[in-house]
Amino acid sequence: MSNPLIRNALAVMAGLVAAMIGMAIVQTIGDATLPPPPDLAGVEDPAQAMELIPVEAQIAMALAWFLGALAGACAAIAISRRVLPAWIVGLLIALLGVWSTRMIPHPDWLLAASAVLPLVAVLFAKRLMLRRIEAV
Repeated sequence: MSNPLIRNALAVMAGLVAAMIGMAIVQTIGDATLPPPPDLAGVEDPAQAMELIPVEAQIAMALAWFLGALAGACAAIAISRRVLPAWIVGLLIALLGVWSTRMIPHPDWLLAASAVLPLVAVLFAKRLMLRRIEAV
């Protein structure tokens, strides 16, 4: 594709799809290995429900944000051969993570992880995909 604007827009869209798929896979594995406690179904208050979720499951959620953003950033770099679309993907995943942790009260460390880990994942993706990045 010769038009860089279209290629970068497609890279961002593909990166977001890859990130969402990656996050879904990691969260599915996390849910299968760390099932929610049985008494969680009867809780109506979201803040109280978060207190019942084990720390290991919360760590799996943070890992899903990191690995999903890593997959999305790698996909964006592979398509665009630039880093900017990967940063856009990482920033959008971070914003979505902060938004979701604010909708239902989460521990502060998980809120911080949702903001920071996707951006750290972009740095990892940049390093992993160094050969794919075009010199500007």
